[in-house]
Amino acid sequence: MPYVFSQNCPSGEPRWGIAHKNYQRENFYRLGRLVGPIQEIPHFEARVTVDPAVKDHWGIPVAALFGNRHPADIKHCAFLAEKAEQILKEAGAYRTWQHGGGYGLSGGQHQVGTCRMGNDPRTSVTNKYGQLHEIDNLFVADGSLLVTNGGFNLALTIMALGYWVGDYIVKTYQ
Repeated sequence: MPYVFSQNCPSGEPRWGIAHKNYQRENFYRLGRLVGPIQEIPHFEARVTVDPAVKDHWGIPVAALFGNRHPADIKHCAFLAEKAEQILKEAGAYRTWQHGGGYGLSGGQHQVGTCRMGNDPRTSVTNKYGQLHEIDNLFVADGSLLVTNGGFNLALTIMALGYWVGDYIVKTYQ
């Protein structure tokens, strides 16, 4: 989409105005990107909280992400950006630039680890059935239970967790 494409400018290209529009027109069908996922390592100091000041359309407080990415993520992104640039140059690209990702937390992928499951309430939010340690009738049944994403699409694993948690609830609660 043109709006998303507008973020794909190398350093030094204008980000607004007629010059930016010209860049968009000239390069929309001529630019290729090589991107790939890394395993974002859960960072124990990272938090998802409820923002008391920001509310959605219905007046409900929204989720807020706090913290930074794990230092290894930054290192891995830089490594992959270098490899991607090498591949593009070998394929004949004559103008390349790298974007290795940001330092802040991201929320648009398969995030995991925000409600880690485990036996110890000091290092985990839920038990192995997704039941919160501190609230016995509250369960989590999504990717946040996982301590790591393993670098692959988690859709089936998340579905299996949902069935696992749901089965436990059906069997143990009246």
